[in-house]
Amino acid sequence: MSLTSEKRNKKTEDRMGKLPDDVLLKIMSFLNTKQAVQTCVLSKRWKSLWQSLPNLDFNFDTFPFQQEIDDEDEEELEMKMCSFSNFISQVLFRRCPTDLVKVCVQSLSYDRHASVLAGLICYAVKHNVQHLTFQLIGGCSFLMPKSLYTCHSLTSLGLKGNVWMPIKPPTLLACPALKYLRLSRISTAGPNFEPTAFSGCPNLETLELLDIRPGSKNLCINAVNLRSLVLSFALDFDCKVEIYAPRLTTFKDSGYVPMVCLRENLAFLDDVYFDIKASIFILNEEEHVIRLINAFNEFRHAKSLTLSTSTVKVLTKFPSMVDRNLLPFANLKHLNIKVKKWQSKGFEIPACILNYFLNRSTVLKICMDNQMAGYESPEDSD
Repeated sequence: MSLTSEKRNKKTEDRMGKLPDDVLLKIMSFLNTKQAVQTCVLSKRWKSLWQSLPNLDFNFDTFPFQQEIDDEDEEELEMKMCSFSNFISQVLFRRCPTDLVKVCVQSLSYDRHASVLAGLICYAVKHNVQHLTFQLIGGCSFLMPKSLYTCHSLTSLGLKGNVWMPIKPPTLLACPALKYLRLSRISTAGPNFEPTAFSGCPNLETLELLDIRPGSKNLCINAVNLRSLVLSFALDFDCKVEIYAPRLTTFKDSGYVPMVCLRENLAFLDDVYFDIKASIFILNEEEHVIRLINAFNEFRHAKSLTLSTSTVKVLTKFPSMVDRNLLPFANLKHLNIKVKKWQSKGFEIPACILNYFLNRSTVLKICMDNQMAGYESPEDSD
């Protein structure tokens, strides 16, 4: 009987609760903040543990606590936002005043709750947050607190607007520790992205500007230590993208083709990727091909070039233009064509496209999902 009782006690023993606080907090960091707070009911050991969480993850979709609501009902949606805002306020009020590592927020934005969201961001900045992501999933426009753009502890920042309300980025960032910046669904209307916009981020290495809604001014990107640049344009526009990034090694462009101007040759450039959607060319296809060819000319020092099949199709619509603009890709070692699996048997590359890129290159590789098909250039076959 004593052995049976001992076994029963071992089964009911709270082994996880005996782990050190730092280990438990690490485990709880994989939960969203609502789930982490709910652990307080497990035992006295867990009652206040969540108050020292280094990561906070507030997701509007996880509210309210009990009943499901109809997102189409404005009254119920307001109740949900009230529940969400009150929860954020309570967490910040009860939390221990320790530094934060990561804060993630996904929320609607209503005028009456904007102060709570702004207060959360200010709280994160005050507590030396290192990684912050903020996604606006609906509601009205939201103005980021100015303190966010002068945060000295931030190493990564991600901001995402919604379809109707693209965010307006700052005219100047002064975040000396920032290495990664991702801005999604942004508007460049107004005095944004002046050449000095990133001068306060001397350590910025990765910049992603996605789903750009262009304004009337040129888009200027000046970042001396930038290694990776990703651009995605939601609309067609005539203004120019000026890039000064002497240490750039990776560049990716998708959507509409911009007019690109590099302010100096990129000696360290390794990988360039163009994913141009053929279906978006509605008005002047020839103009877009000219822009694409000009963009190739700007990045002619690349060692590896990747094209989507839609980019190839755009080029093949004007073969004579391609033939007239053969470019000396002197450093090009690999040309990769991204072919989707369903296209792998029927996709063909016209000779004019091969000639365009294989003037001085040595190897052409066609990517078919995880499969690689290699083709040697005529020079290698001799």
